[in-house]
Amino acid sequence: MIKYNPKAGVWMPNELFLSPAYQCLSKSSRNLFHCLMNELRYTKGNYSNKRTFTNNGGVSLTEIQFKERFQCTSQTYLNARDKLIEVGLIKLTYRGGMGRGDMTKYEVLALTNLPKDKQRWLKYPEMNWVSDIPKAKGLTIGKNTRFKKGQSARKVISHPNELDPKI
Repeated sequence: MIKYNPKAGVWMPNELFLSPAYQCLSKSSRNLFHCLMNELRYTKGNYSNKRTFTNNGGVSLTEIQFKERFQCTSQTYLNARDKLIEVGLIKLTYRGGMGRGDMTKYEVLALTNLPKDKQRWLKYPEMNWVSDIPKAKGLTIGKNTRFKKGQSARKVISHPNELDPKI
């Protein structure tokens, strides 16, 4: 189970909150976005009060952690993740799942200290990033033996009298 400090929080500018990218999110997408924002760690700069996020691009939240926290299904997590990628609020930096402890890493693109050209969500209604959504791997089993379009599994049998010459 993920443990969050109840006194900590995430600051979100009104520009993000009122944007079409954020307003089109479902409740589960918003929950996932806030969890990823809570995973960010920062340090203050010496000469300015700007925060530098040290782990942006390496933020991760596993499907199992999300399912335990919000009591939802795997497909809910995947739909929420895909929607966040589509609207440009997060970007996949590393695709995990190759073994124990190999987690998928994301970059949060809705931070105030990022340059405007990296903040994809500002361009959302005109552009989307559906092509960046990861596709499922390993679905090629039986691909060659699948029925082609217009083909069926039924065998064409002529009239039974024609098959038996004794009748």
